[in-house]
Amino acid sequence: MPHSSSNRGRPRLESTDQRIIEAAMELLKEKGPAAVNIDATAARSGVARTTIYRRYRSRDELMTTVLEHLIDPAPLAPDLPVAEKLRWVLDRISDILENRLGPGGAAAVIADSDPVFTAAVRARLATRMGALADLMNLDISTGRLRESVDPDTVLGMLVGSYLAEVLRFGSPRAGWTDRAVEFLTPAVAPVGRTDT
Repeated sequence: MPHSSSNRGRPRLESTDQRIIEAAMELLKEKGPAAVNIDATAARSGVARTTIYRRYRSRDELMTTVLEHLIDPAPLAPDLPVAEKLRWVLDRISDILENRLGPGGAAAVIADSDPVFTAAVRARLATRMGALADLMNLDISTGRLRESVDPDTVLGMLVGSYLAEVLRFGSPRAGWTDRAVEFLTPAVAPVGRTDT
């Protein structure tokens, strides 16, 4: 297939694109959005600044791509008993805060040190958390969770308890997920049932 004039020059390598994005995401997770710029990304990735500028005309374009990779849509929840479903939701929350935002990104959102970044992350989190809340609402409508359960409150408690563990201990302690699920399951499961 012939190349258009806009595609002249060396072909873009997927591995180069991946190195750039991974380096920018590592900087974000470790140090927050202020640390993500073309120079730092070039140094971290080993990709020349000129190569990065051919892909991203500015730091803002690079950050937009990083944000697109940061928080993916919520996957469909497996059909699990209440306790295992809570564990599944908690694993999704942990993945967002630990593996995607990381300490640097989470701290930037909490401190609102970069309002544009914070707004973009909150919008993506709202979509992801909204999908999880929808799954919980479905479980309420089918009797798998109590009618009185407020999904947003449950999600808030899970996010808050995870953040409290990180603030107090640096990372969740061994067995913390089990204890959190064991504590919360009786509060959300239909009376007398935790295996629905």
